Order: sequence, then structure tokens, then C-alpha cells
Amino acid sequence: MNPELPTRAPSRVIALTRIALGLLAATVLLGQIALVPVAQSTADRYPEFANLHVPLLVATLTFGLCIEIVLVVVAVLVGFIRNGRIFGPGALRLVDVIVFLVSVATVLVAAVLPMIPGPPALGLIMLAGALVGATFVLVLLVLRSLLRQAISMRVELDEVV
Repeated sequence: MNPELPTRAPSRVIALTRIALGLLAATVLLGQIALVPVAQSTADRYPEFANLHVPLLVATLTFGLCIEIVLVVVAVLVGFIRNGRIFGPGALRLVDVIVFLVSVATVLVAAVLPMIPGPPALGLIMLAGALVGATFVLVLLVLRSLLRQAISMRVELDEVV
């Protein structure tokens, strides 16, 4: 191992990362809180779409909850890096949670896609969101397999040492 390369992220980088994740989670939460009266106002303004009010609101709030939990899990993983536990089975379980939640969020976007009233550009944005989500899930699966290999190598190395 090269002694000049740090083995762990600096504490200030970890602290800034957790602050940024917290701000992002707070922003998502505020968006969810603001969404409820906006959705009701929109349903009142366009009564022909009032039947979509509850299903779209539930899907959107669930999507936001998935994102918030992912941000919390990522903050925990950042702590694992600080503690040197990132190459353990606990980290692998947390990555599985992230994969599951991003998958749920992507399925929600894809399920809501046909229900969205509005211009075609909105439908294209939703379709792009579903594609981005699916791609992100696939990248996470690749990264999870890399983490699994790293954990296996770490276990072997610990046995040798």
C-alpha cells in the first residue's frame, strides 16, 4: 500500500457530505409538504382531473419518501467510510436497500406515466425520468457486485494477515 495515499476520506469531506445530504433531504421534505396544498388547488381548478388527485399525490409522496430514505442510507454509508467498515456485510445490506428503494421509485414513475394529463413534453420528461431511474438501478447493481468482490478480497486478505 502506498503510504502517501490516504486510506479514509478526510473528516471535513464526510461532514460536508452529510450536511449536503441533509439539506437535500430537507428540500425533498419541504417539497412534499408544499405539494399537498398545491395538488388540492390544482384539483379544484381542474375538476376534470380531480379523480387523479389522490393517486398522483400518493405516488409523489411515496417517491419523495423513497428518495429521503436513500439519502439517509447514503449518509450512514458515508459514516461507514469514516469508520473503515465500508467493506463489511452491513454496507452490502445498505446498498441492497438503496437498490430496492430506487427500483420502487422508478416503478412509481413508470406507473404514473400513463396517468399524467398535460402536454407531450411532460410525458417525455416522465419517460426520461423512468429511463434515468432504470439506468441508475443497473449502475447500482454493478457497483454492488464490485462491493461484494471487494468484501470477499478483504476477507481473504484478513485471513492471510
